[in-house]
Amino acid sequence: MASVEELKRQDMERLAEWAMEYRRVQEREAKRNVFLKVWYTEDYKFLSLKLAIAALVWFFIGGAFALFLRSQAGLASTGIPMVVSPSYYFQAMTNHVMDMIFGMAFTFVFALSFYMIPTLNGTRLIKWPKIANAGFWLNNFALLMMNFGGVQNQYMFTFLNPLKASPTWYIGYGLMVVAEWMEIASVLGTSFIGRVKGKLVPTAIGFIVMDMIMMALANVSVFIADMWSLFSPIGGLGINFFGVPNAEIWKGLFWFADHPLVYFVPYTLSGATVALLPLYARRPIYSYRFMRWLIPVLFVLGSSVYVHHLGDDPWPLVLRDIFAQTTTALIAIPFAAFWLLFFITLGDPRKLKWDTGLAFLYAAAVWNIIGGIQAEPTNPVQAVDPTIHNTAWIFSHFHIMLALYSVGGVFGAIYAAGPYMFGRKWYSEKLSWLHFWGWQAGMGLFVTASAIGGFYGLIRREVAWAAFYEPYYQLLMIGGWVAGFSLIVFTFNLILTLLYGEKIKETDIPMWAVLSIAMERYGLRREGYKEEELPVALPADGMIRVEEFVRATERASSSTSGVQASGTQAKGEGLAKVTESKADTDLKINK
Repeated sequence: MASVEELKRQDMERLAEWAMEYRRVQEREAKRNVFLKVWYTEDYKFLSLKLAIAALVWFFIGGAFALFLRSQAGLASTGIPMVVSPSYYFQAMTNHVMDMIFGMAFTFVFALSFYMIPTLNGTRLIKWPKIANAGFWLNNFALLMMNFGGVQNQYMFTFLNPLKASPTWYIGYGLMVVAEWMEIASVLGTSFIGRVKGKLVPTAIGFIVMDMIMMALANVSVFIADMWSLFSPIGGLGINFFGVPNAEIWKGLFWFADHPLVYFVPYTLSGATVALLPLYARRPIYSYRFMRWLIPVLFVLGSSVYVHHLGDDPWPLVLRDIFAQTTTALIAIPFAAFWLLFFITLGDPRKLKWDTGLAFLYAAAVWNIIGGIQAEPTNPVQAVDPTIHNTAWIFSHFHIMLALYSVGGVFGAIYAAGPYMFGRKWYSEKLSWLHFWGWQAGMGLFVTASAIGGFYGLIRREVAWAAFYEPYYQLLMIGGWVAGFSLIVFTFNLILTLLYGEKIKETDIPMWAVLSIAMERYGLRREGYKEEELPVALPADGMIRVEEFVRATERASSSTSGVQASGTQAKGEGLAKVTESKADTDLKINK
């Protein structure tokens, strides 16, 4: 068994090797101007920032479609075009969903992944950056194709059967899945750069890796469903490769994966929460061992909840009535356990040092619990589920889970870790709090009005309804505009931060990650894990000193002789040579 000092030396060696590789990345980045970096970058922070800004752009595009819908619905209950025509109403609904989920939410997930994994494992390296950048641009091109589908896209959210959209929608969707696979491959490769044999990966990275694997597998059936539709009579290309389309095949294959994909943001957000939670609690998570066991449990259950969407379809009874109800009910257990650890770790909220990041994360936890309570009594019950899915009750549940829990939690992660990515403190704390309360009030009003309206039978996917329901749609319109205003406030604050925010002291490894890993190592040690199993230790001050490592290696080499020391000496001499050859580029990372 290696001594503690030997383990520290090994960790220092790995960090130094990664630091030298990252220095070469920085040298290549220095040769690119900002426009070239937007097109292609190898730097993990710039790539993450690029993805986050693109997600924010899609947020505005999808939000604009949403406000068209809500304003039309809030101003007319008869379908008379006050803002948009009925055909464009459903077209905008399709585009709103696609832009918000795949353009905004999924891109935020990749932004978090490409930032948090290299930061927490200490590598600061992206694996296959060409694939990651190509996937990013292909994804945006695919989304544009889907948005430009025209009036045919309205059929995606009406009762017409089989479901139908424009050929560009199906082609764009297929390209988007390919783009997501490319980005997923790069994220998984990035996680393996920092994988050290015999050592545990940080718990946060475990959640993210699990999430990527689940989405990659789930997208297989979605891709097949998309190709099935494209090469059938409803594809619009005149290539009837599969003959007469079977609507049940589309729904079966599509919904097989579509519900697992709604966990794509929550699972990566769970990883981010695990990383940031100890910073606010000022102590390790109550049980890392239990938290790590939740990863495979969430993977298995999250991959099987899909079937409650097929309750009224002619699928085998074991899927529809037994497996569907069981998995949909069981998925609440690991989420409940996760939030139990969350609240136990934080302790008394009156003793916490509150900022906008913690407020968003805390509110996300509360909203996720509310959304789960709202869904569990209804969705698994096959006598109720088909009816519920066609009322406003279901889009109340969905907006709780996506807007208030998932996106709200992502806002929390951005507020907490963003300054380290930007290199600047947030410009205005007041604007941050205005964003928080505007988002909570606007979306809170939205989900409350839609839940109550749905309880009274407010039908979704219609453009006209009884005047009795119009007040609910008016509240939805007000809530949507308030939330939209808060997003403008956030964007304004972000721009001011990037331009004028107070600069913070930069370290090689951001201090939030240093503290998070230190807390996790302490917690794992306390729970009985062996020293050699712990994640790679990050330097206490966040600085990776390559020259000091080389000198330490040389001293260790000089104090030994013979065959036993030959391996260590060779490695020390190799690093010394690299240092000497790079002297003109100043390999001292902590300058």
